[in-house]
Amino acid sequence: MEQKTISIVLVILSTAFISVAQVFYKLASTKMVFDITIIYNYYLYIGLIFYGVAALLLILALKKGELSTVYPMIATSYLWVIILSYFVFDETINLFKWVGVALIMIGVMVLGGKS
Repeated sequence: MEQKTISIVLVILSTAFISVAQVFYKLASTKMVFDITIIYNYYLYIGLIFYGVAALLLILALKKGELSTVYPMIATSYLWVIILSYFVFDETINLFKWVGVALIMIGVMVLGGKS
């Protein structure tokens, strides 16, 4: 597999892990109290683990690809978050949000295109 393709796959996986981490942070926030009991908030720890894996995947993507191609693809996390918000939290996703995500994806394709 070509290095650029590998880097794109890695950064997309990274954004998926970042988005799942955000879901766990949202879950953690519903039970969060800023005192000693915060150490028992397992959603927070799960979110940190997902962020750690995402960081490692991003570093690997940057190692194999060009920064100017890989970094804009981090914006794909907006798509993942919208989808996860709908399914996990039953959030309403209106037309304006979908248009915004579509514009972001177009920007990602333009920036990550032929380079």
